[in-house]
Amino acid sequence: MGNFGSKHLLGLAWLLPSIAVLLVILLVLRKKKGYGESFDRKVILAASIFIWVWEAVKTIYIFNSPDYTAFGAYSAYMLPFHICSMALYAYPAIVSRHKKLAEFVKPFAFAVTLLVTSILLVVPDFAGILGNLPDWRFVPDNIMPFQSFCYHGTLLFVPLYMVLSGFYRPRLRDIGKAAAVLFATAAFAVAMNKLLQGATDFMTLEHGWGNPFNYLIADRYWLYLLILSAVAVGGSAVTLGIAELITRIARKKA
Repeated sequence: MGNFGSKHLLGLAWLLPSIAVLLVILLVLRKKKGYGESFDRKVILAASIFIWVWEAVKTIYIFNSPDYTAFGAYSAYMLPFHICSMALYAYPAIVSRHKKLAEFVKPFAFAVTLLVTSILLVVPDFAGILGNLPDWRFVPDNIMPFQSFCYHGTLLFVPLYMVLSGFYRPRLRDIGKAAAVLFATAAFAVAMNKLLQGATDFMTLEHGWGNPFNYLIADRYWLYLLILSAVAVGGSAVTLGIAELITRIARKKA
């Protein structure tokens, strides 16, 4: 039931077409009606509200489930300070009236969230988001898998919409902005790790399974963090570079 098992593949089979159909509908509507940036902001704002609703669903479920901690309690590990959680704050920022802030955060909202979401959806068992059931039945035990796939599906939808609508034009030189926001949020996450005294591993991925670099944690922790940073920044740079190249080719053909 792990990576590329039936549940994983069936999950992608309903998630990816849903994203594609939604993109087509919104982009066609945008073009036919002549909508501009104000429409894009409304779409991304709606996506922001959507993931906050799913975050609330997750919170309610955890409070009422003994699977994570005692009934009526909340595991610190599930607080919204993981790398994917940053979309909760980044997406409202890029549609805010503070244009300088919005422009600065856009590269992070596009490249970093697209990168980490793609990785997670390719190998979901790494983060345990498939749950314990082998299928997608509509039962309480599947609430969290549905939450995870819908949440991360939105994190895939928004970056794609940003580029396809023209709300953001990816440029490799924007990697500095993306890295700055990434390291700022990582510093906050690591500070929370220290305050919570090892109960969490926000953005350091130390408590999960399937991480190929976990063996470095005990003896070469600095190297472990350096590798994670290199993967995040390097992968984001590649994402920006490829997106910029595709955008340029598309413009020439148009």
